[in-house]
Amino acid sequence: MARAVKHRHAVEGGYARGEETRARIVAAALKIFGDRGFDAASTRDIAASAGVNAPALQYYFDNKEGVYLACVEHIVKRVWDYVTEVAADAERAVAENADDAELIEAFCAIQAQLAHCMFTMQDADAWRLFMARLQSGEGPPAGFQFIYQHVSGRMSKVLAGIVSRLLGRPADDEETLVRSMIVMGQLHVFQMARRSLLTKLNWDKIDERRLELLKQVIGEHSRMLLRAMVKARDSGCTVQSLHGKRAVSRGKRKRVAAGG
Repeated sequence: MARAVKHRHAVEGGYARGEETRARIVAAALKIFGDRGFDAASTRDIAASAGVNAPALQYYFDNKEGVYLACVEHIVKRVWDYVTEVAADAERAVAENADDAELIEAFCAIQAQLAHCMFTMQDADAWRLFMARLQSGEGPPAGFQFIYQHVSGRMSKVLAGIVSRLLGRPADDEETLVRSMIVMGQLHVFQMARRSLLTKLNWDKIDERRLELLKQVIGEHSRMLLRAMVKARDSGCTVQSLHGKRAVSRGKRKRVAAGG
């Protein structure tokens, strides 16, 4: 995977010490960027929170944007460590023309692994806020571009590939993309609207038992939706096909009305 920022080592203390210092700065920056946003965060506050002086931050990352991109790289690496195996399995299932049942399970496996990642990573709370701001358009555009290139784009491609097969439509078709995003959105709402959902559920946190409940319910819903796509494909009742049938029917009525 390409790196977002130039990597530097500490002059004194060796490689291990330099890595530890760099990791502390990234951890502090993730929280501050998440709490305040890119514009309001200052390199001075990030350095103070990490327990280093300002020149150390400049040494490792050049400037505030460099720190921000290092945070993005950190999230990408952590997420991909979680999902790389299930994503590769799903890509293989699509490439090898697996049957509908296997494709559905591949989709749900990615969903379940992402859920595990979202709620069990050690710094999940910090990067959840960071990602919410990034998705809203805050921060340097290079951050979003890096995440899309290395995680979101690849995940979207394989998920759309599965839905394409189940729906019987091209992978880049609007209906295919909308449906794949809707199915995955069941999970993302617990990430992006976490506080509201916890309040409605009267939960103080998402512990292991509650996470398993979420994964079970979301998985069941996803399987129902994905199986419904297969039925729609086999019966010719997708949104686009129905739209085409209506257009043909309207054409026939017009010809009848005109005496054709």
